[in-house]
Amino acid sequence: MRPMKWVRAAWVVLGVLGLTFAVWNAFEPAGWSSMSCGKIGELDEPDARADATCDDPVWSAYGVWPPVTLGVLLSAAPLFAALVMRWWVSWLAIAVLAGLTVYGLGHWTGFWGLLMVGGAPMTVGAIVIAASHLGVKAYRDSRHAEQAETAPKQRPAAH
Repeated sequence: MRPMKWVRAAWVVLGVLGLTFAVWNAFEPAGWSSMSCGKIGELDEPDARADATCDDPVWSAYGVWPPVTLGVLLSAAPLFAALVMRWWVSWLAIAVLAGLTVYGLGHWTGFWGLLMVGGAPMTVGAIVIAASHLGVKAYRDSRHAEQAETAPKQRPAAH
């Protein structure tokens, strides 16, 4: 398998892990992602159903759309990087994942704190993948330059 295919595969795996993280958390108890459950023993979140409890699964307490949005947010940048396969898009994916992590840090007491929990390790993984992408590109470019230097020069045609 060519090295760039490994980079693409790594981006796809990272995107799938983001989706998997969202699906996994959709079935976890809402109390796992809400600070109010740990402090006061009840789910006191603005986006939660009024009769939701800390033991309800997240998809039931918050609805289906927050976990779907979580999955889309965590997987979009890696999957876009896999689709485009440009080194600068790889680094843009890092910035997006880091931004989501910071947003999650700012909202750490509620559901959107899961962006921090999932985004931080994904950002680290994205840095490794983007560095590998840049390394593979540099190696490939150096091989092309080396081949161009050793190729026989063609003489211009005589008129």
